[in-house]
Amino acid sequence: MGAIRAVSSEEFDDSRFEQSRLRMVQEQLLTRGIADERVLAAMRRVPRHLFVDEMARPAAYEDEPLPIGSGQTISQPYMVARMTELLELESDSRVLEVGTGSGYQAAVLAEIAGEVWTVERHGALAERARRVLARLGHRNVHVETGDGSLGLPHHSPFDAIVVTAASPGVPPSLTDQLAPGGRLVIPVGGQGTQRLRLIRRDPNGLQETDVLGCRFVPLIGAHGHPSGEVRRLRVLVEGRVQGVWFRESTREEAERRGVRGWVRNLADGRVEAVFEGEPAGVDALVRWVRRGPERALVTEVTVSSEAPQGEQGFRVTG
Repeated sequence: MGAIRAVSSEEFDDSRFEQSRLRMVQEQLLTRGIADERVLAAMRRVPRHLFVDEMARPAAYEDEPLPIGSGQTISQPYMVARMTELLELESDSRVLEVGTGSGYQAAVLAEIAGEVWTVERHGALAERARRVLARLGHRNVHVETGDGSLGLPHHSPFDAIVVTAASPGVPPSLTDQLAPGGRLVIPVGGQGTQRLRLIRRDPNGLQETDVLGCRFVPLIGAHGHPSGEVRRLRVLVEGRVQGVWFRESTREEAERRGVRGWVRNLADGRVEAVFEGEPAGVDALVRWVRRGPERALVTEVTVSSEAPQGEQGFRVTG
């Protein structure tokens, strides 16, 4: 994907695409059984053409997924509508989306639900989605960068979770973040066969329903498919960082993000750590370290790259 640029006022002129959007709803959604009027109304309102590159805009309302850069796609309109309908959203629903991509699905969710959190592992896509969503006035959408397969436990529980990439299985990290009565919609499978599944949390546990066949890019992460990429960073932290649960908090955050390595106190009052794992998880952990736990006061963080060494687990030493 090229450099991110601001979206101009002219591009936000909706009149040229309104009829295409209405035709999309009539021919692609209503004729295939999408019946939730809230979903249909959201699909009529959200300007899908603003979430794709300029060259792809003439095809924005066609019955197909479109590339958006970084090896990702914006889903077919019918699939966006079907997944949203399965979530059974209410106006006060708290929703997690795994895989922000262009931000289009998040915009549709935001038209119906109360609060939407969405996670994207590609920083460039997350930033572009954040800008378009903000320009459209979706103040109830919160875009985060990181490993979406881990969910966002610090914002859980969620009434609904939707995953827009195919996982090898249903991640317990996501089902654990469902509120009682919550729904998870997720494509499951590999490069070949994939099935869209609906998981509900009820008083008897998790109930799973097979919905339909589908085709999505793979979910990459600690509880998804491996990316094959491993990043190792050595981190030195200065400030009031000893005696304030810094090491223990770092271990908890590392385990939550699927990052391996270690953390220790140094004799000069600093904290040293090594983080190794999926790049998105490692980078997210470094961002957390720059803030530190509540009782800490971080004044400086120095980060250097190293060759991966196959760390196992995450430990507190020193």
